[in-house]
Amino acid sequence: MTERQLKSISLKVLVDKENNRVVFAESDKDFVDVLFSFLTMPIGTIIRLIRSQPFVVEIGCMNNVYESVDKLDVQHLCTLACKTMLLSPRNSAERHCRNLKVNIDDTELPQYYICRSDMCCEWTHSVMSTYENVQCRCGEVMERKLSFTPAIVLGAKQGVFVNETATFIISDDLHVTPMSTMTSFSLLSKLRIKGRSSVEERTVNIEVLHLLISLLSSETPLTNLVLLERVIGDPIQLDQRNMIQPKNERDADSDGKKLRVKLMLSKSKNKVLYAEAGEDFVDLLLSFLTFPLGSIVDLLGGSSPFQCVNTLYKSVEHLSVDNYFKSDKCKNMLIHPKLSPDFGCDNKLLWIEEAIHPNHYSFHCKYCFHYEHLKISTVADTAPESCRHGKSRFYFNVVNPKLLTGESRRGGGFLKGPAMFMVTDDLVVTPLSSISAISLLDSLNVPISDVEERVVTVGNKEALSLLRASLVSKSALTDAFSFNFSLKKPKQEK
Repeated sequence: MTERQLKSISLKVLVDKENNRVVFAESDKDFVDVLFSFLTMPIGTIIRLIRSQPFVVEIGCMNNVYESVDKLDVQHLCTLACKTMLLSPRNSAERHCRNLKVNIDDTELPQYYICRSDMCCEWTHSVMSTYENVQCRCGEVMERKLSFTPAIVLGAKQGVFVNETATFIISDDLHVTPMSTMTSFSLLSKLRIKGRSSVEERTVNIEVLHLLISLLSSETPLTNLVLLERVIGDPIQLDQRNMIQPKNERDADSDGKKLRVKLMLSKSKNKVLYAEAGEDFVDLLLSFLTFPLGSIVDLLGGSSPFQCVNTLYKSVEHLSVDNYFKSDKCKNMLIHPKLSPDFGCDNKLLWIEEAIHPNHYSFHCKYCFHYEHLKISTVADTAPESCRHGKSRFYFNVVNPKLLTGESRRGGGFLKGPAMFMVTDDLVVTPLSSISAISLLDSLNVPISDVEERVVTVGNKEALSLLRASLVSKSALTDAFSFNFSLKKPKQEK
């Protein structure tokens, strides 16, 4: 079996032959689990996956944000781990997703490291890291790998998110509903298909990564993939009317947090040229890479720029837990996906719940540490009460890899501060440089006399607008902050 076949999944579809379109598909748990799992996937992971494609796929300006992190010198980051966290963000539902029939997320599974000093092993509150070479509390680095016994997801063979026996109808725009003849009749009627002779059944193989790409770029992903053999749909148009809609009153600047950013504007072109921003604003921008797709829909009140993602999200919302999901927890993983542990930042203009680390059990034993292969487990039952040397069981605290202090507290940021950065309209991020700014103006054919500075305040509403614009626009700063200023062409002198 080829690698392409290994990353594909079979699907039965009904095709409208006359109009060359997919009417609907029928599926069991396997395809729907894969489809729903996209909601748990961080944007940074999606960009990393689509970069491997021979054709160019862009998600607004987020590709530029990703490339900026890739090129950013590590001296600007709080720790070495920060770059890995942004370029390969972890999925908080990773333990479940590894049981999908086809899992395209190639993010490395967490490894576990402890301090190279055996003295740390005997401390009452020993620490470990899920990233290599993170600083320990004692000042040494954590570089010794542990053997890990993972917890098993019970009943994984009977479905990951949805029940084993559940079957579904999936429309061309990825509206997922329980299997029902009336639903199929309704879809046929909606498309004005009257006779059986105009439709035919086909069984096709869908490449899962192509499905993900088409989900983000088309309103008819099944037709695109099955019949048109197009992965990328038509460009998405940004709807300015939906730019600043907080999902509820709680999110509308309830904590009063604000950031200040300098925007450099072209008076004649009515657009933002670039921004001068501190590390707090750029941390916000970079953190978008860690946001799960479903959380973005949640933050934007169900109205993300991706119509099929919105439709998929609403399908999950409307499906009954009792009949179609394995548990409330599984459904919540999809409609309220969390940030992976340690991925939350101090700057919480946009609030997404952060998952917590499970307890990791091992022993306070320097002999096990120094002479044998020390093992850990997240399941207490798999770790004996004491080791062969009589030392009792305890649990490790997992350090936050963004912090240089070896602490286990949440928060922190990805960038060192204080620092200033230049952010272009299409979200290319570089350390602030006057020479770079002059070069940018020259490349845009903007004279210095045409540049005007405006200071804007960024709160929850503005952060939501920036998030939305960054996903679909090529001029994210202009589109996100246009409501903060009213640019008019300068009056001609008499």
